[in-house]
Amino acid sequence: MGIKTSDKLRDELDSSKTSMKPFFKENNPEYLQIRQINDDEYIGKVVKSGASFEDLNNILMNVKTMLKMICPKFFFADDAVKIMALSAMPSRNYY
Repeated sequence: MGIKTSDKLRDELDSSKTSMKPFFKENNPEYLQIRQINDDEYIGKVVKSGASFEDLNNILMNVKTMLKMICPKFFFADDAVKIMALSAMPSRNYY
């Protein structure tokens, strides 16, 4: 779950305070991650499969809060946050 990065967002991230850098910890689901999906880059959180709507809503609020703390001047609309599948599930044969 995350937001597609733009040049403006990258500039904001690059110029953010050093105290905000701990919000990014590689491969730790408690922190923000930067992921390449196809030709686009997204910043957000990796969500376990089977997450409930309540969990997704909490994660959405968490991502938005962290991004606002890191980049207080950056504005993004609520619908800018997307849920992307990182890997496909293997197909299953039904008999």
